[in-house]
Amino acid sequence: PTGSSFQRVAESYQKILATHGVTLWILPSAGSQANLEQLKSAKSGVDIGFVQSGPVGSENLDDLISLGSIAYQPLWVFYHSTTRINRLSELEGKRLAIGTPGSGTHGLALTLLQANGITGEPTTLLDFEASEASAALLDEKVDAIFLMGDSASNQTLRTLLRTPAVQLYNFTQADAYVRRFAYLNKMEFPEGSIDLGKDLPAQDIELVGLTVDLVARKGLNPALSDLLI
Repeated sequence: PTGSSFQRVAESYQKILATHGVTLWILPSAGSQANLEQLKSAKSGVDIGFVQSGPVGSENLDDLISLGSIAYQPLWVFYHSTTRINRLSELEGKRLAIGTPGSGTHGLALTLLQANGITGEPTTLLDFEASEASAALLDEKVDAIFLMGDSASNQTLRTLLRTPAVQLYNFTQADAYVRRFAYLNKMEFPEGSIDLGKDLPAQDIELVGLTVDLVARKGLNPALSDLLI
């Protein structure tokens, strides 16, 4: 999506490949899962894409290859509250924006909420895209939102991190999450990372997230694969 970390990295590849006389077309998508679906389709015209790690179920991925992991992608959970919450299960009965279908955010949010016993009513799950979710949280039309870099811009994340009424969820059970879900990684967001002078965030924050792979169809020219790597 426009403004996402995926778009920024794709533009870097575009510039590098151009120096070798190769033209790279960047196609907007809903995010990681949508990229995987296009890569699986021989009719899509897509050769390479960014795909987050995670469960793929019984999907046939025989025609795809990974050119390597390129980044870590944390899950950001922002919420409105005067007090900190310690477990995701405390979001039961709230209005939650979990990203659009096709984004990595949506799939991971559903997985983690289900692991905490949240599958639907009385909780309201909303398929808002990142900017819509952010605006709804700031207007207090939702209680919490889930974001990842595959669908959210850096500006959206910075705005939320600097908003006093909004808190970033600290995964106090991060070790348990990464033990239960082998594809998850534990990450630390250090105190003061956003603003040293204002001490934002005011404490170390534990996060969980995924790795991002550069995935190609097996028919991609080996010379292009070498350039991408």
